[in-house]
Order: sequence, then C-alpha cells, then structure tokens
Amino acid sequence: MPKQIDSIVLKGDKKPERKNLVLEFEEGDGVLSGIKQAMADNGVRECDVVDVEGTLSTATVNTMESSRFKKIDFANTKILRASGHFKFSGGDLWGSMNVFTEGRKPISGTLVKASASHGFKLKLTFVP
Repeated sequence: MPKQIDSIVLKGDKKPERKNLVLEFEEGDGVLSGIKQAMADNGVRECDVVDVEGTLSTATVNTMESSRFKKIDFANTKILRASGHFKFSGGDLWGSMNVFTEGRKPISGTLVKASASHGFKLKLTFVP
C-alpha cells in the first residue's frame, strides 16, 4: 500500500482553495471529540481553527503563570477567540487549540478538555 504524502502538487499559479467547516454543538457535547468526528465524517486530514462563537459549559486549559505550568478549570464562560491546528491521522486527533475567555480576569491557554453549551460554534478551514 503506498504511503500518503502530506503535500499537494500545484500546477501554474493556481492557489489551493480553502474550504470552511462550521461545527455547531449541543449542550454537553465534547468539543475535541466533536472536532475529531467532524474531520473523520468529512474526510478532512488537516485543519485550522479560525473562529469561535459561544460558551463552554465546562473546560480545562493549561497555561503558563510566571515560569510554572498551571491547570485552570472554568465553567459557563464565553470564549472570545480560538486558534489552533489539528491533524486527523491513524484514527486519532493530533494538535491543539488555544482559547481566550471573556470576563473580568480573562483566561488564555491550551484547551485540554471541554464540553459545549447549546449553540457553541467553531469554524475550521482546510484544503480539500
């Protein structure tokens, strides 16, 4: 069986067309498992997180405070921005997503686990 190469061949000056995949979550859905399932269902091998809208019911992020790693748990918090890169390979999800929360003391870090509130949306972009 030939190996898959993580590249594409472009002819001429044609740029690859990026497509969008918008994920809308229901109450209690796992965010990372939802990304994994959406990538598998739509045949997406690699994608970027470019936009977010909504609230996470519960979440855990890893962040740096001074020179220490810190784990922060939060609940019912609106997410203002998200960015990240994921790859679906060998039936597993690889990559990370960074989030920035709303609030008096915003939280910024790498998402470890999260469950969504109703209507939480993520926009992913990918090259087919």
